Amino acid sequence: MRNPTSHRRTRKRLLYSVAALGAATGIGAAVTLAVGPAGAQPAAAVLDKRGSVLSHRAPGKTGALGVTFGFESETVHGIGYQNQIPLYDAAKGTTAEFWDNYVEELVTAGVDFVAVDTRGYRPGSAVPNDTGDPRALTGLVDAIKRGGYTRRLKIAALDDTVGSMTNKKNWTKHNTYGTVDPPFDMADATGTGEGGYQYLWDHDLRAYFQSIPDSMLYKVNGKPLIYLWSDNSPAFTNQGNGNSARLLGYVRSHARSEFDENPYLVVDNSWVQHDGAALSSVIDGADGWFGLTTPYTNQTYKGVTYGATLPGFYEPQHNMVIDPKHGRTLATNLKGTVNHSDRLTLVEGFADWQEGAALWRTEAAPYSKTQRDYPNQDINILRRYSRTPFPGNLVVQAETADAVHDTTPGNRRNVYRTDDLDTEPTTDKSGGWDVGSTATGEWEQWREVPMQGTENLKVRVATPRAHTRIRFVVDGIAGPVVSVPDTGGWQRWRTVDAGTFRFSKGTYHTVRLQIVTGGLNINWWQARRLTHP
Repeated sequence: MRNPTSHRRTRKRLLYSVAALGAATGIGAAVTLAVGPAGAQPAAAVLDKRGSVLSHRAPGKTGALGVTFGFESETVHGIGYQNQIPLYDAAKGTTAEFWDNYVEELVTAGVDFVAVDTRGYRPGSAVPNDTGDPRALTGLVDAIKRGGYTRRLKIAALDDTVGSMTNKKNWTKHNTYGTVDPPFDMADATGTGEGGYQYLWDHDLRAYFQSIPDSMLYKVNGKPLIYLWSDNSPAFTNQGNGNSARLLGYVRSHARSEFDENPYLVVDNSWVQHDGAALSSVIDGADGWFGLTTPYTNQTYKGVTYGATLPGFYEPQHNMVIDPKHGRTLATNLKGTVNHSDRLTLVEGFADWQEGAALWRTEAAPYSKTQRDYPNQDINILRRYSRTPFPGNLVVQAETADAVHDTTPGNRRNVYRTDDLDTEPTTDKSGGWDVGSTATGEWEQWREVPMQGTENLKVRVATPRAHTRIRFVVDGIAGPVVSVPDTGGWQRWRTVDAGTFRFSKGTYHTVRLQIVTGGLNINWWQARRLTHP
């Protein structure tokens, strides 16, 4: 969506007089900071010792962190959400905007890779073909390029074997959609019976490699990472006697001959249980996935440990429920995998709202509805266990606030989110959305923001008016009031210095951006570390 290293974003807010605002908020009046020339020395830092200490990745733990991502048509177009409704209102946006938003969320979470849930396609079908059609992944590729994130976010695959093989075989051969009867016959290579290697390769992983450029593939030891889900009954039969190994050997040989790619294959442990001896020369790793009593696993294969986990799960029809426990389940599970020194940790499932396992920003609604304490909670927890739990250059999009105070009811432009925050598309070079129609006295707030040492806060603003003003309040401590100059228009953007704060090492903070005097648009705000704690 946008490149935080070369572009900046910020938000919106309002004012009485400085003294009146201080009286209204209980915060003492702060000095006014005029916007100086580019490169000017920031004002003296405001000391903040009120942050929280939370668990995060332990020093020396270098394993990669990735998330699964379902992109079925109902998710992409915002149809039928029943729980964990996302903050981003996909029903009011384009497919390109869907990918732009979630690429920004994935980058904010700091994950190394997104393992897209591929489920193949029915031969002869148009794009997209139901759910998980890898031919639709060009949209993800384009969004990563638009945002300038090609070095920060890579793509892997999680092949949903039941969907790509058994379901697609039955849809093609029997015109029965979504069924596992008859099961997929691993002994049938050609598909003359109830199998066929073409369902996994020709109509699935081949399209994946066609859609994803080599430079954007996540690789382990130079090999593109592909996970394969279960091959258990009742969806599969004849998995032993070398049959599973021959199928994956077919995939590997064709990836090499057609794309010069040698996949790094990590299978669900069921494959090893069914055909382990034969598979040992074909696969690279195995994971234990997760279960109700084991919400995270560490599976060691060939001396390497692979982790798998999730934030929670909800499928009451089969009495399958894992309580997210206000984010504690996810944090505990990541501590048990990332901090266990697993080479790879895969988290289900960034967009899996159907099973209560979504990790995206949820709407600003009560916990009973979202199973999240605030919209960015799971993204923040993922970032805590990423390789950069305390980014030196943190960029926060204005439209993503956890809580807002807006003086007018409803979102005036009716895009991105459904509450009172007035969001709109931006023409800033970084793209995405901004917050507009700001009025005096409004504010936005984010929770558990990682900052340590001396951090310089900046805001990306646009306004045709002179003398609008903003300021940051962090953990209740006010920074300087910043006078924003006339930038030349509502979409003529400028980055302004909003002062500096000093924080204790390893601490997380509540950040409020106040509109002291309204009448400006805000794209994003940035915390850039000047000195370490």
